[in-house]
Amino acid sequence: MSDEITEILNLAAEPKIAHNWSGFIKRPNHAGSVIGSAQLSDANNVFLPGVTLEIEVKAPIVTARCLFLFTIMRRKGTVPRNRIVQLEVCPKDKRSHNGVTVIYGPHLHTGDDEPTSVDETGVNCDDWEGSLAWFLRRINVQPFAVEKPC
Repeated sequence: MSDEITEILNLAAEPKIAHNWSGFIKRPNHAGSVIGSAQLSDANNVFLPGVTLEIEVKAPIVTARCLFLFTIMRRKGTVPRNRIVQLEVCPKDKRSHNGVTVIYGPHLHTGDDEPTSVDETGVNCDDWEGSLAWFLRRINVQPFAVEKPC
């Protein structure tokens, strides 16, 4: 396991608190999509430098579809922000990843490793609250109020 992945897993395991939730705002460069963000602190309310939580709901091409992105982003120094953990929720029959491993439906990215399929009860297009709750548990963030965007 790489040092980066070990660091990411350690960060995900530590209890965290979300602060300053922005609420969902429309993305000007993606019609119909909304995004919100929050700062993250440790359990002692010490902010984690460069680490944010982002939740994005992308407008589906087909209205019966969905694409929810739950992400922890990190900036280190002058390097652009990068995804450290991300849950992508989409219909189970939708091809959602075209890497070394082809995945249909929800999947989880950890750093730059190949994603893994997520086949958990409550992680699906019909359960916004369940998908959010699963992600927050997975990354050890204390639940907080997030308005349902759809």
